[in-house]
Amino acid sequence: METLSTTALDRQIALEEQMLMVGRETFYRDIEKAKERGEEAGTPYGMRLLKNLVLPVSDALEAFIEKARSGGAGRRHTALKYVEMVEPEVAAYLALKTVLDSITRRETLQRCAIRVASALQDEVRMRAFRERHPERFKVTMSKIERATSRRYKTTVARLMAGRVGIDEDWPTSDKLHVGIKLIEVLREATGMVDIQRDTMGINDTQVFVVATEATLQWIADANQRMEFLSPAFLPTIIPPKRWTTPFDGGYHSGLVQRLPFVKTRNRNYLEELAGRDLSAVYAAVNAMQETPWQVNRDVLRVLKEAWDRDLKSPKLKLPPRDPLDLPPKPADIATNEVSRKEWKKAASLIHAANAKLKSKRVQIRKIIELAGQFSEYAEIYFPYQLDFRGRVYAVPMFLNPQGPDHAKALLTFARGKPIGDGVAAGWLAIHGANVYGYDKASLEDRISWVEERNALIASVAADPWGEGFEFWTEADKPWQFLAFCFEWAGFLREGFDYVSTLPVALDGSCNGLQHYSAALRDPVGGAAVNLVPSGKPQDIYARVAEVALGLVTAFVCPNGSTTGTIPNLSRLRKTWAEHGIDELDMANRWLAFGIDRKVTKRAVMTLPYGSTQYSCREFIEEAVREKVEEGKPNPFAVGDSDGIFKATLWLQPLVWQAIGEVVKAARVGMDWLKECARLAAAEGLPVIWQTPDGFLVQQSYRNSSARRIDTHLDGRVRLIIREELDTIDKRRQQQGVAPNWVHSMDATAMRMFINLALTNGMQHFALVHDSYGTVAADVELMGACLRKAFVQLYTDCDPLAEFRVDIAGMLSDDALGDLPEVPAKGTLDVSLVEESDFFFA
Repeated sequence: METLSTTALDRQIALEEQMLMVGRETFYRDIEKAKERGEEAGTPYGMRLLKNLVLPVSDALEAFIEKARSGGAGRRHTALKYVEMVEPEVAAYLALKTVLDSITRRETLQRCAIRVASALQDEVRMRAFRERHPERFKVTMSKIERATSRRYKTTVARLMAGRVGIDEDWPTSDKLHVGIKLIEVLREATGMVDIQRDTMGINDTQVFVVATEATLQWIADANQRMEFLSPAFLPTIIPPKRWTTPFDGGYHSGLVQRLPFVKTRNRNYLEELAGRDLSAVYAAVNAMQETPWQVNRDVLRVLKEAWDRDLKSPKLKLPPRDPLDLPPKPADIATNEVSRKEWKKAASLIHAANAKLKSKRVQIRKIIELAGQFSEYAEIYFPYQLDFRGRVYAVPMFLNPQGPDHAKALLTFARGKPIGDGVAAGWLAIHGANVYGYDKASLEDRISWVEERNALIASVAADPWGEGFEFWTEADKPWQFLAFCFEWAGFLREGFDYVSTLPVALDGSCNGLQHYSAALRDPVGGAAVNLVPSGKPQDIYARVAEVALGLVTAFVCPNGSTTGTIPNLSRLRKTWAEHGIDELDMANRWLAFGIDRKVTKRAVMTLPYGSTQYSCREFIEEAVREKVEEGKPNPFAVGDSDGIFKATLWLQPLVWQAIGEVVKAARVGMDWLKECARLAAAEGLPVIWQTPDGFLVQQSYRNSSARRIDTHLDGRVRLIIREELDTIDKRRQQQGVAPNWVHSMDATAMRMFINLALTNGMQHFALVHDSYGTVAADVELMGACLRKAFVQLYTDCDPLAEFRVDIAGMLSDDALGDLPEVPAKGTLDVSLVEESDFFFA
């Protein structure tokens, strides 16, 4: 690598200073906002105090209750009957949280005491509501569970409880006694606050709850320790420091806290890695870091204009610049209860939507701001880290090559290559068809699809707001397609001499299942995920959708017989009946809506990564809601309900069975991995394995000492009081091993590809786990290298057998006898991957 000039290094150091100061400013700005909202308990220092002090306060409350019950002398025992209405830890949590919410402000004792008692009163009210009217309670909680405002939650909860006669009206004098007693217990147990009397004038003495000097100093010290721990990580303007150990790569200055090569707090694990030969791993990550990028100014210009125009187009994924307006209040809202209820329901939906949109607005603004800042540089770079499975992640947030559609579109390689020939031009065209969504046709058809639209694509590049506007904004990935339009227009102008910088990506076909199918030599699964040559791409998501559709159709076929087709049908029918689902009616509604690959895709795609039947329903619901939001009619709606939950509850077991019919060997492999992890966990051992290129994976989910506190308006609060315990979390070890193993394999395959590509002269790497990208001129080479690396991973090595050896070396002799053999392999010839056009396409 060339020696860096002093000027370039100085500019980079200045940028890292900026990272540090921006992070510090954000840290304190967030604290000030929390103070303004009266929510200091949610600040970093507030959460630490809450976790550290809830047990001492709880213990002190138990002592107070025991003494008060004994009938001994004591002040304000009026509080006893109220405090006993909840568990001591709940009362302690509510008192602490309420006091902490205004810990650095002076608040009168009376006001603070009333707020503390009111929090306890709300908890008691909600418990009575749940006990006496469980169904209404469930409906109420569903209305407020996603709300971000505690005031809104409290108001709605009180209103709904009041409507069914749950009053819990405590006398103000009693609330004052209760609140003061809880504050006294908190003060004596923690020393966090004191009671201060200020004489304002004759007969005018006010009493305040104030943080002690020790508390304020602790908060100041904690803030000082934490203020520089969250720098706003940015791209670099010179190549990041190369990784040669787990401790020496990434950013250049000592100002920013050193990033470890692997994101972990386990120093012993990092030291273990330092003693291993990770040269192949470092080389691959360094190649990604040393790929120079630049901001695509053409895309930035259009994105800024779209944002400034507040462009409304669902496919563009741009949130509205301003919050959505609440519906107008009906004229008779004060007197018409039906109108009032309908308005409140509509307003509630708008409030929930605005809460979601707020974070999206922040993300878009930040991406545009960063792209504008870095557009002045000819070259920018991205430091990378690994997770414990070996997967590679860009360190900078928001703007990076692994981001969402608009973030990827804003980045292009800083150094391009001439297109050179028709093969490279074809790959550029295929990329355009892919990001548009025309990605299930043959490669030749994809090229033809683009060529038939040359004039339209050129018009988009000339004027994205002109006649081609509807065309590019209807793409699956519109911003990346817009970037393609600019690139293709350049090629049309200059021909094969055009220097192309656009990352051209090839994506794996359900990559997790590709790895399981190769490891187990599964011919059925391998064919379904394009491990073998075929004339057209195999679509496993569509295949699962077809099987699921057949199961649905069986419910409305003439003989109506589904027994024997669907396992546990009688149990399912009982569940459906409990939710008021008519199976024939629901089947017809699904046939009207349609079951396609989009409905089943996420459930299938996430199966190798630990997807469950529960998450399967959630993925189906997400897909249905997206379709409805894009304008597809909703046949499931009944009355005030959109009916989507019931619809997906009914369909989920059918999709799950369809997955089982199409994907068999992978489930066998996953169950085998779980059994290996179970045996290790039973002996208190982590699961440790080495990947074929030398990376050490350590899966060690530990139990933690925790106190779970259930409150109704704050949800289920899990307070970690101490550090992780030395004991293994057996359940998480079993659940995590199958997805973690396959992640470690896709990470290994990617690193092996990078090193093979480097030896063949490739220098451009745009990589996201199972999506590989480079310049058009090198796509042919990239495709050959990624196939060769994958074949070598499963022919030169036997990762499952090596995993078993690693586990066997850890187990005792007794447990070793129970360790199952590796599942039998099928007849798949993995070397055929090198001939499969659609393996990555």
